[in-house]
Amino acid sequence: MQVAFVSHQTGTRLRIKVPSKRKDKDFLSSLAAEISGIDGVTNVEINKHTGSILIHHSHVPVSIVETIKANKLLAFAGQRFARTHLHRRVNDAFKEADVAMRDITGNELDIGGAAFLALIGAGIYQVWRGNVTAIPWYAAGWYALNIFLKATSDKEHSV
Repeated sequence: MQVAFVSHQTGTRLRIKVPSKRKDKDFLSSLAAEISGIDGVTNVEINKHTGSILIHHSHVPVSIVETIKANKLLAFAGQRFARTHLHRRVNDAFKEADVAMRDITGNELDIGGAAFLALIGAGIYQVWRGNVTAIPWYAAGWYALNIFLKATSDKEHSV
């Protein structure tokens, strides 16, 4: 039995990857035919180059994965994209910087707001220097706006 993992899922789509079967069109086509018979599956697409199967469905994705396991079509590995220790350390460092920024500014400014101001400032400086054709001035503005919008829409700040 081949080992697979769920690489992505939404309410109506489920992508399963079988890394050991990349470029094996016969295996993937056969597997797609088997999966298309599962209750709730509306369409199945394969990508032989990535070894993936895209399942369009009308059921809960977990039930489809459980049916695939029960029918012994694939064995599923644990979580494929677990965050690494490095990611957690960097994330923790930014959380600490965010808390420190809030403490210093009396909760008026967070790390996202500081990045927004720094990037807008960099953009204004580039324009002031006459550097209006270079990428940095508008790239800084674009990044600043996206950081600002994401920082204000993703969370509510509490003390």
